[in-house]
Amino acid sequence: MEFITNNSPWIIGYPIHESYSLLELKAFHLISIINASKTSNSIEDLNTLLIKEYEMSEVSRILIEIAVQIRNQIDLDCSTFEGRKYNPNSSTGKLTINYQSASCRTIDLSFREACNKIIHAKHINFDLLNPNSIKEYDYMNPQIYLYGDFNGHEWKTELDILKFISILIGIKN
Repeated sequence: MEFITNNSPWIIGYPIHESYSLLELKAFHLISIINASKTSNSIEDLNTLLIKEYEMSEVSRILIEIAVQIRNQIDLDCSTFEGRKYNPNSSTGKLTINYQSASCRTIDLSFREACNKIIHAKHINFDLLNPNSIKEYDYMNPQIYLYGDFNGHEWKTELDILKFISILIGIKN
């Protein structure tokens, strides 16, 4: 059903939200890419030319931009950013230290530590449905796996992107 906005005092021409923050816009783009993955990947003509070429790289790029911006804010010891309060200890997934060792240890991945791991990861894997190769899969799920090392200890994170974004924009699950 068409929603008429011609007589709305809030919309002149096209609806434009001028008060959004760049951080919210990045969060919106990230969620849009992930949520559109299933539909986009089902369109065969677009699948190879656009989706498979840009989907993973855009998710990676946006995550890094968000993580750097948030980490800078946290490190400046500001509890608010554009009017929102962040709890850097909120869990966004799991962190496994020495993940390939018998002495591995798994803990909750805090919001702040998720930002660290996104920034310092040496490798990222995506959670894909029915993957045959990097360019042959049904769609992307909202979970990523980051790998790296710190002080000689290899680590692996399982990051729930939707939890990360929910915490970012102040929505508590």
